[in-house]
Amino acid sequence: MVETPKHVRGVDLVLNAFGCWPSFHDARIEGVRLDKSGAGAVMFKLRAFEMTSETDARGYFRLTKHHDVRFRFEDVAAVSMSERDDTLLRLQIANELGSDGRFLVVLESAIGTESEGYGGSFRARSGVVLDVIPTAGE
Repeated sequence: MVETPKHVRGVDLVLNAFGCWPSFHDARIEGVRLDKSGAGAVMFKLRAFEMTSETDARGYFRLTKHHDVRFRFEDVAAVSMSERDDTLLRLQIANELGSDGRFLVVLESAIGTESEGYGGSFRARSGVVLDVIPTAGE
């Protein structure tokens, strides 16, 4: 079970959609935007779902609870992010604050490494789940 982030507002939207805070394993990262004005911000959307233990006729795990989840993190520092679409191994949002009052956010890629231009990380003072929209899935 993944721990629910303490420093992100709107987590209840995710909890209502998924029943828990998911790891976002195999979620598709889309629309990464880095706003360098003011204190700076990082925004992105995850195309997320829940993978069940059931399989279909082809042997693939059934996917349910398809949702687009949009995030915005503000007052960011130490930003090392790719702006390309990607697939996540997992999303990590630390609950511990560093000496700068920021928490660590890591988007761990399932495709490649950060040095290859995939995934990334940053530190933020605040974050918010902007919305969680049900989708038809793929």
